[in-house]
Parts: sequence; structure tokens; C-alpha cells
Amino acid sequence: MNYSTEEILKQAEALAEDMRGLDEIAHFHQLEAKLNENKKVQTYINQIKMKQKQAVNLQAYGKREAQLQMEQEIDELQAKIDSIPIVQDFKESQVITNHILQSISQNIQHTVFQEEETEK
Repeated sequence: MNYSTEEILKQAEALAEDMRGLDEIAHFHQLEAKLNENKKVQTYINQIKMKQKQAVNLQAYGKREAQLQMEQEIDELQAKIDSIPIVQDFKESQVITNHILQSISQNIQHTVFQEEETEK
């Protein structure tokens, strides 16, 4: 049976909509929303962005020691973020969500190439 590209893309959209209903995906989106609303996390992220810009400027001016100090401060802020329980939950959920997406992608790829091998 042959399908047009448009028909396949519509089926892909339907699959994507179905996937939104998966518990794992819904949980990921809930955690993402909580992270975006978490003032402590957002404050740390903004501080990291500011320090990253400063580190780039320090590198441009050849101030290596100050740059290393700034990078250490960034690492410390990142460690603070990573120690927040909701961030840990989000990262775990992100791994699960990525695994689901990669499994689907690999399954499609495998099936497509398997079909091509069969047709030869």
C-alpha cells in the first residue's frame, strides 16, 4: 500500500498528539512548567547567563585567571541548581521522555530500511 507524503505527515501529527497523552510526557511537561515558575531556579539560571557573558568578555581580553574564576562560579551555581529536587526530577523525566522519542525514531528508521531491504 502506498501513501503520499502528506498522508504520512498527517499520521505523524496524529502520533504526536497521541504521545502528548502519555503519562511520561504529561509528567515531563508538568515538571517543565514548575521549573519555569521556580524563582530560585530562574535566579540561578539568570546568574549563570550573566556570568557566562562575563567569562566570554574576560576570555576576549585575555584575562585567563579571572575567566577561570568566573567559570568556577558558574560551576558552583550549576551544582546548586542540580541539587534542587525538582531539577533532579525534571532531568530524570527528560531522560525517560528522550528514550521514548528515540525508541520511536529508531523503530521508524528500522522499519523503513527493513521495508527497503525486503523490496530489493
